[in-house]
This record gives sequence, structure tokens and C-alpha cells, in this order.
Amino acid sequence: MSAIDTANIYEIFCSIQGEGLYAGQKQIFVRFAGCNLSCAYCDEPAARSGGERTALSAIKRIIKQLAFKERARAVSFTGGEPLLQHKALKELALYAGSLKLQTHLETNGVCHRELKEVLSAIDVVAADIKLPGSAGGALWKEHGKFLSLAPKKTFVKIVVTSDTAPAEFRKGVKLAASVCGRMPFYIQPVTPRGRLRPPSAEQLAGFYRFAVSKLEHVRIFPQLHKLWKVK
Repeated sequence: MSAIDTANIYEIFCSIQGEGLYAGQKQIFVRFAGCNLSCAYCDEPAARSGGERTALSAIKRIIKQLAFKERARAVSFTGGEPLLQHKALKELALYAGSLKLQTHLETNGVCHRELKEVLSAIDVVAADIKLPGSAGGALWKEHGKFLSLAPKKTFVKIVVTSDTAPAEFRKGVKLAASVCGRMPFYIQPVTPRGRLRPPSAEQLAGFYRFAVSKLEHVRIFPQLHKLWKVK
């Protein structure tokens, strides 16, 4: 079986979306393995290098079964970073669309070339802006190119911690605003893990004040699925 007929998949399951614009919606999650970044707050580090080579036909079968059994109306391709396997991603997204499922892409917002290849098959793009302090380096140029490809399909998230530099956060906000001031924007306090801690209420208020001065649709929104203790 060739790599074209397979994808490196970490897990497939159905749960309630806990982040961003579609929080509270039941979705099928197809988690791709492998990632091009190593973020300090990654909540699925095992998916960076784990996974199993899985036939696309088998993945399609599971998507169809879950859609029927769970009455899900959307499928979220997540990771890892799904765009590293953009050919398989596009085929799976087209199949999900043929089942009348809304297709969501959860991405680190860096792989702009690959996004061009799959965008026609994706309904919603949930893109991160990775701040240098968490991602290990500046990715402003890559994020700018990525967000400019489909601003009407995209909402943006920045994860913030107690150590987030205000200057970095402001630059991320300005970047999003330069692409589209109406793009939904989520400030996500990090879920406590190891030495990582969320910002104080005062820090969050400061982040919010600045973001809302530049963007029309700003929300502070935690990872609800972590609070619910579900996947």
C-alpha cells in the first residue's frame, strides 16, 4: 500500500468540540500524527511522533460510521499538524463533504503552501498564531501568508500563559487585524500543565483590552473539554 493511499493517524473519535467558534458542537475528530513545531503548551505531545499508517479507505469507513452512530454533523481534522499530510487531508475532507459533514481544519497556521492545496475542501479554518516565546521562534511571516488565504473561513486563537510577553501578544493581535479586523479572535488561557500556568485575571484583562481595540470579535475562552475531562 503506497503512502498516497494512507495517512499517519494518531486517533479517530467523536466528542464535543471544546475550543473556539464551534465549542459545544459534537464533532468527529481525525487526529493526524506528526508536527513541524514543538510548542511549550502542546496538549497532545504524543501525536508529534506517534501514530499508525492507516488506509484512507479505513478512515473514511470510520468517519461514515461515526457520523451515523453519533449523529455528528462536522468532522475536525486536527493534530499534530494535518497540513503536513495535505494530499490525504484533502481526500478525506472531500469525502466528509460528500457525506454533508462540515469540514474543519485545526492548524498551527504556518503551512500556507499546503493550505492552498486543500482550501477548496475545507469549510472552517481554526488557526493558531504561535507567539515566539512558546513556539521557540518568530513565525510572523508564515502566519501572515497563511491568514491572508481565507480570512472569511478562518478564526484565530492565541494561547496565553502567565509568562506571555505583552509585546508578543500585541504583535499577534496587530497581525490578525492587518488581515481582517472582523476575523473572530480567541484568547485562550493555557490549561495548567507542568510548570505552565494561565495568566492572572489582571493579565487577561490587559490582553483583552488591547485585542478589542484592534479587532471586532474578541473572546476569552478556555479549553472547555479539559474542564469537562473529555477528549
